[in-house]
Amino acid sequence: MKIGIDVSRYFDRSAGVGIYAANLLKSLGRVDPSNQYLAYSFFYNCLPDSLNDKQLIEEFVKDFPRLEFAQARASKKSLVKKWKAASMEKKEAMLGNPDIVHSTAYTLPQLFSSRLVVTVHDLSFLIFPQYHTSENYQWLFTNLMYLNSRPDAVICDSEQTRRDVVKYFHVPEGKLEVVYLGVDKQYFEKMDAGPLIQSYGLEPGYLLCVSSIEPRKNFERIIRVFAQLVKQPQYEQLKLVCVGGQGWKNTNIFELVQELGLEGKVKFLGYVEQEKLPGIYQGASIFLYPSLYEGFGLPVLEAMASGTPVITSDVSSLPEVAGQAAIMIDPYDEKQLYDSIQHLLVNKGKRQELSRRGSLQAQKFSWEQTARNTLEVYKKVYKENALE
Repeated sequence: MKIGIDVSRYFDRSAGVGIYAANLLKSLGRVDPSNQYLAYSFFYNCLPDSLNDKQLIEEFVKDFPRLEFAQARASKKSLVKKWKAASMEKKEAMLGNPDIVHSTAYTLPQLFSSRLVVTVHDLSFLIFPQYHTSENYQWLFTNLMYLNSRPDAVICDSEQTRRDVVKYFHVPEGKLEVVYLGVDKQYFEKMDAGPLIQSYGLEPGYLLCVSSIEPRKNFERIIRVFAQLVKQPQYEQLKLVCVGGQGWKNTNIFELVQELGLEGKVKFLGYVEQEKLPGIYQGASIFLYPSLYEGFGLPVLEAMASGTPVITSDVSSLPEVAGQAAIMIDPYDEKQLYDSIQHLLVNKGKRQELSRRGSLQAQKFSWEQTARNTLEVYKKVYKENALE
């Protein structure tokens, strides 16, 4: 098979979706000894400025001799011009005429002869439309309206997402496959995090959130609970560290920090490179992820692999990911969140227990297994095509 995979969101620094695509592609290189692969640093409506970044391309091809990047030598200006003028058939030729195209981020192109596999990470835009911009909602809905017709297979990050896809788009069960994400081995490696966290002006023991800054991640409740905690003398030096790029509809989040007088206690670090994240996790005393809805919840696994105790929500996909290795709370109940944080801060034994259980839970998930399961989807689609 010749398999084409969209990694454009990695080149566009789109956090979770980009990490998924990059780790999937790299792991396929380790677990699949025979098939040919094409990678796309651009893909239909995603044309990053860094699409021909040689350093990023080398990150993939150095250990993957059967991989090539489509249109890697083209400048962005010439590629965009050529791409926009191309017909459906010519676009497919620019992608290298693969047997299978894997869209890793919601885009559902109409293909001429290649077979289409698409990954749906979550349907939060339908379940919580109030937490999305109208532009984002419209883009997602316009793409996914073809979900029950165009793809030959739909990969879902979790059973929760599979149920949502059936409910909202009536995709036939035979097209659906649940493939869990993995966690990078670097998170299991213990390190001296001191110099790294000091470079951000931090000391060990902070509370940590890792996600894009947006309402669905429940930041306002986290900040209000934190404000109550630091009123107590024993916690007045506590810091809340938030790692992640700008999401959307987050003005109220930043205004709340100012309104509560927490500017020196709540730190927004923005985007942090993948190689630095394990140290950021390991410097935290507790990881907070009381999200209102997730399609998977990769940061929960990263925190667990890093040995950091986790407090997360008992909704959507998060029980699938966390298992019995986290404190699970109602994300709408601020008292539960407050009590859970305080309980862990004063209970070293419980923190150690969650650290141990979390590490064991995270070991159940690997990118190599994600790649193997995804490869089985490709084989199934290719075989069905051959039989037609």
